Amino acid sequence: MPSPTFPPAARNRPPGRIRRLPAGLLLLVLLPGLIVAGAAWAQEGERIVDIRIIGNDVTKARIIEQELAVGVGDVATGQALADSRQAVQDLGLFRNVEISQQPVDGGVALVVQVREKRYFLPIPRLDTSSDLDYTYGAQLRWSNVWGLNHRLTAYVEETKYRQDRNLDSSRSARVSYLAPYIAGSDYSLNVTAERTEQVTLNRRNPGPDGDNTFDETFQHFEILGLRSFNPTRPRVGWTLGTGLFWQQQETGGALAPPSDGTATAVVGIASYDDMRFNVYSNTGQHLDLRAELALNGVGSDYGYERLEATYRNYRAIGNTPHQTAHVIAAGGVLAGGPRSRNTFSMGGSSRMRGYDSDYIEGDSYWYLAGEYLRPVRWNWLRMLAVAEVGGARRNVFAAYPDRDQGERSLFASVGLGFRARITWFVDIDLELGVAMPLVDGDGLRFFARSL
Repeated sequence: MPSPTFPPAARNRPPGRIRRLPAGLLLLVLLPGLIVAGAAWAQEGERIVDIRIIGNDVTKARIIEQELAVGVGDVATGQALADSRQAVQDLGLFRNVEISQQPVDGGVALVVQVREKRYFLPIPRLDTSSDLDYTYGAQLRWSNVWGLNHRLTAYVEETKYRQDRNLDSSRSARVSYLAPYIAGSDYSLNVTAERTEQVTLNRRNPGPDGDNTFDETFQHFEILGLRSFNPTRPRVGWTLGTGLFWQQQETGGALAPPSDGTATAVVGIASYDDMRFNVYSNTGQHLDLRAELALNGVGSDYGYERLEATYRNYRAIGNTPHQTAHVIAAGGVLAGGPRSRNTFSMGGSSRMRGYDSDYIEGDSYWYLAGEYLRPVRWNWLRMLAVAEVGGARRNVFAAYPDRDQGERSLFASVGLGFRARITWFVDIDLELGVAMPLVDGDGLRFFARSL
């Protein structure tokens, strides 16, 4: 059989070698992939040459810019833009935040578009319950003062205590001012002043005519300087601070015991923040630690030490947006002081909702709560289910002296209600519901409060 013949080029080709494509044909094959890859690189790799803020009629542009995870000259990656958007939203000043890019000569312009909330809010102040105590007054919240994210809060209120405990009535006035990240730095300033006048029941030494009340006046003033150690965006990390806390208590009336006098304490605080603001809900965790120390004779009529801690952990659960579970833990202890009253109290419309105001009192306390919130038709309105446990070590001046001091060290309650977030304003949540004590207490209670 004749031998097969091959073209010379084919006969000399090494076995298994792939034939080369012409250069023009190779370019046509690879061109679509190069175009896609180039577009992706441009989106993720362009440098920012300008930052444009839109919609900030009140807020200064630098307040927004200092929260961005990127600046002029940085690469506009998807992660950096997502972090920037969340950090701006965490300010709590805006109803909506959007960040986009616009191609310009030399790179991209970063466009931050915000929708501002209303920052000036005079509102009535109301707190009531089924034990017939009620508080009424007025409150002024001025958020984003001068467009700098400063906050001024002031209120006046009066409380009537219908049940016979240790108070008959009280009047309070308070003003506080917070200036965060002054001039774009890591330093903040917080100043608070408060005055309370109350009519107190002298349950141990009533007068001969049946009058068992005396007047008390409390005054507090505090100034704190803080430094932030959370350089990331969104902000995560520690804030440390120190300052002074001054307090004075005076009494008046025929049945009045001696006044406590004044005390000036050095304050140290530490907080860890990893909390995200999601418009209708919050997620993350936050820890607050506070210590006070006053020395007898050093600007004080008595000495004392006080420690207090609060931890909050909010988690999204399930697939329903803004459905969250909260764990809240707190505790405190006081050593020293005039010992004329209990330092800590629980009960009413905040902690331990199933109990009357000041039902649980002491110079030390602990508290643990679990909350479940789920939107009801609208995201701004959520159902609330809460379970709370807590206790306090009472001194001899407990609100209920007829109860044995060692009778109970643990109290518990459960409640159902609703929590509404008013998104047109900064930090306005309203809560309404009923709670039932599981240990002691006086039956089903109604609670209502603004957070």
